[in-house]
Amino acid sequence: MSDRSPVKWKIAACCASALFGVGPVCVCAAPKAPSSLGSPAAAVPGEELPDPVAILKSVREMQASIRQTLQGKLRRGGRTVGYRMVMEGLQVRFEFPEAVDPNPQTVVLKFGEKESRLEVTSGLGPQRKVDFADEISGMGVNFEDLALRFLYWNDAVLEGEERLMLSKCWRIRVRRPADVRSQYAQVVVWVSQSNGAFLKSESFGDNGLLLKRLTVRSVQSIGQATTLKQLRIETGLKGEEPAYLDVDGQAVSRTAK
Repeated sequence: MSDRSPVKWKIAACCASALFGVGPVCVCAAPKAPSSLGSPAAAVPGEELPDPVAILKSVREMQASIRQTLQGKLRRGGRTVGYRMVMEGLQVRFEFPEAVDPNPQTVVLKFGEKESRLEVTSGLGPQRKVDFADEISGMGVNFEDLALRFLYWNDAVLEGEERLMLSKCWRIRVRRPADVRSQYAQVVVWVSQSNGAFLKSESFGDNGLLLKRLTVRSVQSIGQATTLKQLRIETGLKGEEPAYLDVDGQAVSRTAK
């Protein structure tokens, strides 16, 4: 939670997962704080605006409560890469069984209090050094996109409200911290007010040009959880085909015969 202004309320319930699951959310409210980014939402006299840092924190909070294994595919044009996603609390493991070196077969995203980090295993087994900007199998998706690192950036301003997918959303702009290496200088994030779900982001480079747009296209119910069904990933290049991350459903547990 931001240390720029005192807050009286505590988060009561949060989004179950930053990207792949949604749930009820109650975000902290705080007095409007100044920021060097964008134009902050106008305050109604006598009312407090939600703290944008607290909103982003609520989106990634409670990750430890998720225990789910899903399967799906990354697709772009005529190419498809299957994956298996194992959600294990504070980490999410992506398995790409058909990947061949130098593409990774296993990517582990680990979520901490202040940052997310990743570990990658090649087809031969040992870990290898990678960068968040590395692209996955030429599919237009990099590890930074999967990790949603911008949810950890604390230089945030609430720009206002918009409606996406019939949901009233907070529009929040965040700027890259000085000690973080990222291809993105600032990111605009849309978060549902009703359930705290991440719905969209637009990431911009140092030159102010759009580099990546992530848009949740649809969600689905799996068991008791509401989970992502399709995410569209677009680059800022005109005419370039978008990629799609599809969640096909709950993976069947492997059992010994």
